[in-house]
Amino acid sequence: MRRDYIDSMKADGFGEFLTACEALRNCKFVVAENKISALLKAIADNKQLYSMFGVALYGFDYKTTFTECIGSNVFSLPADTKKAIALVFRILLDIDAGKMSLQNFLEAYFYSVSINESYARFCLEIIAPFERYCRTLFAKAESLPNDSVPIRDDAKVQSTLKTDARNCVATLMDIAENTITGVIDRAEFKACLNGLTRAIDTEDYDNVISAFLGVKYAVAYFFKSSKTVLEIYKKLEYDIKHLAD
Repeated sequence: MRRDYIDSMKADGFGEFLTACEALRNCKFVVAENKISALLKAIADNKQLYSMFGVALYGFDYKTTFTECIGSNVFSLPADTKKAIALVFRILLDIDAGKMSLQNFLEAYFYSVSINESYARFCLEIIAPFERYCRTLFAKAESLPNDSVPIRDDAKVQSTLKTDARNCVATLMDIAENTITGVIDRAEFKACLNGLTRAIDTEDYDNVISAFLGVKYAVAYFFKSSKTVLEIYKKLEYDIKHLAD
């Protein structure tokens, strides 16, 4: 995410977010996906919300947390507020991106006599607490005096992101070495990875993005059907996107 985009975000409160939450809770299933998109846009357009969700998502293990919340065909939010916020946000992102079917999710964990009643349960048990937790977290941040707001150790965060990115690259290197049989193809894939590592070391974000795009297309070409590689790629993508925050 480039800083000029971040600087263009709205900086005042999060009333639009609350309005979008209310619209999502009160709508019918048939328009729910449109309301989810509107909610995510309200988050993306607000500088304070963007930062708040960034903190909640940092280091969050989506797959593990999702699995832990499933029990006997019932879906329950984690007790930890920050985890709950991150989990719901990721679920909404997956629904909006078409990676998860809202209807299938409702039928699996919020089954009722009709899809609208299933959706009503989802809103009551998932969206309402999500909104409440966000209100609480946002209010706590707003109540802090400007000189008392905890300062993130940017150098430490950047170092962690770079280490995570390098680890992902190293893992992809090992996988390529063992699975890409063609010498030229293997060399091409590893060259993309080496280019990304060099770009990360230069701390030039434009070079990092350019190199990462090369890796992105290489992964799509050589490993588009590998769930293992795609999981690693997603971790790498997260690190790269946040290196400039």
